[in-house]
Amino acid sequence: MRKVVLLGLAVVVGVLAVSAVAFADRGHGKGDSKSFSARLNGWEEDPSQVTTGKGSFRAKVVSATRIDFKLTYQDLEGPAFMAHIHIGSRHESGGISAWLCGGTTQPACAPGPDGTVEGSIEAPDITGPAGQGVEPGNFVDLLRAMRKGETYTNVHTGSAGPPPSGRAPGGEVRGQNRPKHHDH
Repeated sequence: MRKVVLLGLAVVVGVLAVSAVAFADRGHGKGDSKSFSARLNGWEEDPSQVTTGKGSFRAKVVSATRIDFKLTYQDLEGPAFMAHIHIGSRHESGGISAWLCGGTTQPACAPGPDGTVEGSIEAPDITGPAGQGVEPGNFVDLLRAMRKGETYTNVHTGSAGPPPSGRAPGGEVRGQNRPKHHDH
């Protein structure tokens, strides 16, 4: 009888251990998030910007080669002229990886202090940064950085003439892109 109880206890402990590992891995260990979001504000910029501007960024991996996104901004203190995803940690400046608006591969940003931009990012839209390990066109590496939480979105305001000038040509609002771990 004692052997049966011990065997039963071992089976229960084994099932609990496997369940705990599966639960702990759910969305955290695999790094395969398909949805991302960010809240944009001036405090996230490097250096921080005192601004009334704010925004949001949402992205979803819709295939092995495409991310669909929606960028919304409002109350900016200058007209938006470009926005993009950078490789970089919170409060750290990094290189541009993909344009969302205002670049050569995406349409112009919605003018004014308020706007919404929707589009897709595919391999030809990836510009790098090669110096941070992302070669132009490398969709897989951008996605890997996004899944690690090592990308941010920002919106630049001012005028696009050389050199960029105006309210915040280096970026008025910014937010760290966070993977959503419950989208499996």
